[in-house]
Amino acid sequence: MNLPKLCIITIGNVTSAVVLEIINALQFQVEVIEIPFTFADDDEGWKDWKSSEPRVFGGIGAGAAGCLLGHRDAWEKLSQSSFEMAIILESDAHLTNYGKRRLGSLISNIQSFHWNMIHLGTHENMVNVVSARNFISLSPRIVVKQFWERIYLQAKSPKFAEMQFPYSTHAYLIRKEAAAFLSRQETNFMAPIDVTLNSYSQVKANRIFRCRTPLVIQRTDQPSQTKRLGR
Repeated sequence: MNLPKLCIITIGNVTSAVVLEIINALQFQVEVIEIPFTFADDDEGWKDWKSSEPRVFGGIGAGAAGCLLGHRDAWEKLSQSSFEMAIILESDAHLTNYGKRRLGSLISNIQSFHWNMIHLGTHENMVNVVSARNFISLSPRIVVKQFWERIYLQAKSPKFAEMQFPYSTHAYLIRKEAAAFLSRQETNFMAPIDVTLNSYSQVKANRIFRCRTPLVIQRTDQPSQTKRLGR
């Protein structure tokens, strides 16, 4: 089997334990590229944006700006590398049991269809999904959908939902060509990066998908740098 040329790019303080779990799930060695969290106040583009008063729209906070700049840095590094694709991880990424079993098969078979980005999970864990609050507040259709994706599909190879990118950038797969294109776009401090990518996913021709059963979820037990510094 010809494995794709894949790397892992971490943004912020992603622990070695998380990275090792991801590598073990892949079942082959990959290079890890580390990017420290970007403090927006050190970026000239952000300084110019903040000094361009008065502005009709206030735009994002320093935390969201740092997150955006970190992802742009990751895209640029991938576009300048010899790798075909990368898994982008933030510090709050957490591999699920399903991810431990299925991440390797996803990567091995990923070249069988045309895609640009694949979101690997959501910001919700299974405990939140099956809570009493969800049964009361969500429609039966949503509840059935969650059980279909998170219980029935657990026994299946990863399936994808088209035109979806959840509001989180903790873990996603991106092709080199897509990263190169995104890194060439002008930096826009009007919206957080997850909101921007979600809007891109609404266009079918952009070929952005979500893995229906989460391989990697976002931890919510630790405050993120983005929220601490301002979204």
